Amino acid sequence: MKLRIIAKYSREEQNEGECIWEEKQVQFGTVERTTKFSGKLLSEFQKDWALFVERVLSQNPNKEEFLEKLGKKSDSLEQIVFGRTLPFWRNPGFQDSIQLLIDPEFSPIPWEILRTHKGFLFQDKEFRRGIRIDTIPKENTKNSNSILLVCNPVKSSLIATVGEECSTLFPILEKKMNLRILKDGLLTRVRLIEEISSVKYLHYAGHTEKKGIPLGANDFLYSKEISGHSFSNLQLVFFNSCHSSFDSIEHSGLTTSFLKAGAKEVIGFLFPVETNMAKSIGIKFWSHFLKTKNSHKTLGKIRKSLYNGSSKDIITAISLVHFSTEKKEPPSKRILGITAVLFALFFFIVFSRNEKEPIEVDNLNVPKAESVVKKRNDETVLPQDPLLVQISRLKNSEFRKMAVQFLKTKHEFLDDSQKRELLESILSENKSEEKMYYEFKTRSGF
Repeated sequence: MKLRIIAKYSREEQNEGECIWEEKQVQFGTVERTTKFSGKLLSEFQKDWALFVERVLSQNPNKEEFLEKLGKKSDSLEQIVFGRTLPFWRNPGFQDSIQLLIDPEFSPIPWEILRTHKGFLFQDKEFRRGIRIDTIPKENTKNSNSILLVCNPVKSSLIATVGEECSTLFPILEKKMNLRILKDGLLTRVRLIEEISSVKYLHYAGHTEKKGIPLGANDFLYSKEISGHSFSNLQLVFFNSCHSSFDSIEHSGLTTSFLKAGAKEVIGFLFPVETNMAKSIGIKFWSHFLKTKNSHKTLGKIRKSLYNGSSKDIITAISLVHFSTEKKEPPSKRILGITAVLFALFFFIVFSRNEKEPIEVDNLNVPKAESVVKKRNDETVLPQDPLLVQISRLKNSEFRKMAVQFLKTKHEFLDDSQKRELLESILSENKSEEKMYYEFKTRSGF
């Protein structure tokens, strides 16, 4: 299920917002739900959250106290966005996975702290986060099994840990992929763009700023420059640095810029991250990812270990954001899906070609005076399905076809008996066919 968080500008040039999602209900079919919220309140919440993160990282309060305050922050965010509306994914029966598509202006908000019926959203291993992007980058065919490791501490306080992270990752990455390294004097803007354009993976260890990447003493690669390139060769990007996934109204951050440039998945941090913890996460990620080639499971394993740690560990897990809305299906499922579509198309063509008035349901003529169909003398006499008889008597040919297809097609929320009950209740009402047809489309979502 997708939730879209959309930014809208008011007359006062304040960013207002809407959250839009679709609910599938048995009685009414698919219903679009929308809640509007105040951009000003959300901005104030963001500032308060930044102070909260700063206090947790500096003081590392006990876990019980932290979780209590985290729960209050979660309730506050839900109140701002949804008001009196209770999100239906809070209900115990909710089984679907949640995907968030967010306008960059609202990306810095910790949406992962929203509650579900199981806990917090950041504890859901099936959760996906994405950014709404209008541009479609051109495809870059350079996609060899290579990785670029960028070591750029910038600050003197990061030299030791960044050096340890890179030296540990070097043998791990070199065994599995073609490894390229950029650091010190070789790390220039031209060289960085050139190397990024020809690798499949990118890992950045060091310091970044909200507006981009500082290079050397006087150079800087701005985020808006990155979004102007074509980096669709990048399968996965990991920026192991503070604020690497931060966006704002003033500028797009590194995450959004790489997504706009065509990168398939981007991992980064919304807030500051303690340097030793960042080093540990970066090493654990690539050690496990190279074995599984599954970024979601890898991050799930890392987050799970962080959840069991201190309050500082948990706040880091919330800050560690994975931008990816695509969930790849195994080839067998894709083949089955294509087969089902082709079968449905074949059925529709044959059914339409043989259509007559009155329609014959399943090639069975409905007799006027008898309720049974006689087969060969040596076979048992079978009763005619009353529901199919009702459908065959409908004058609206489109209604007849859709009703039959509805019974034959697998439904996401209704089993066979529930589909029959829905149709029987509609056809039993004393209404015109036009009203029954409208009610059928509304309630079935077909």
